[in-house]
Amino acid sequence: MTFPNCKIIRIEQTASTNCHLLQLSNVENLPEGSLLITDNQTKGRGQGGNSWESEPGANLTFSIILYPSSVKASQQFILSKIISLAVYDFLSKYLNNVYIKWSNDIYAGDKKITGILIENFIKGEYLTKTIAGIGININQERFFSDAPNPVSLRQLTGKFYSLEECLKTVHANIAQRYRMMIDDLEKINSDYLKHLYRFGKKEKYCSNGVFFDATITGVNRYGMLEMTNENGELMTFGFKDVKFVNYE
Repeated sequence: MTFPNCKIIRIEQTASTNCHLLQLSNVENLPEGSLLITDNQTKGRGQGGNSWESEPGANLTFSIILYPSSVKASQQFILSKIISLAVYDFLSKYLNNVYIKWSNDIYAGDKKITGILIENFIKGEYLTKTIAGIGININQERFFSDAPNPVSLRQLTGKFYSLEECLKTVHANIAQRYRMMIDDLEKINSDYLKHLYRFGKKEKYCSNGVFFDATITGVNRYGMLEMTNENGELMTFGFKDVKFVNYE
């Protein structure tokens, strides 16, 4: 299952696949589901201005364009759920301890194996297009940036993977999850919570320099993280408002 008539655009190097695909989409009517993939992304971006390290030719670094015109701007977080679940579906075929770390990073245990950057474009009350940049650590054996916890599929399994086959699988998974937005939205929402990192467990967090224990209890329709603290009080956080504290 994939996107009909989609284009696969391959380039040797680019600063950012999201920026490159956006520029192309502004001058060309790209079919939905079209991909732009590169062997070397020199200035990969993450959420909140973070950077993304990827050894040239070792990992998947690509962006996909979608046209979710029926989705209201207020409900745009559904696209983060769809993309993160598609990558979860792929990685869970090889690993047992895969999680979606709010909002849409993918973790293997307590280590980050995928970064996702969702950029939505809005006209009036509805989305016009979505560009999702995805970086999945596949065959990289060593990481050199100051990122605290990167890991690759090869490091975890000791195996080498075909990037072409991995891309085909992830692309098909995105198509499947994207169609579920219309056919089975409730499953998208329930699966996201089911695979959410630390969901339902009392753990330590930090907000504005204050450490506290709380339990993740949900994610609201606007994509904000919901927690319950030790006093039973509901706490709601936007992106970058709360830090996950690890015990490593």
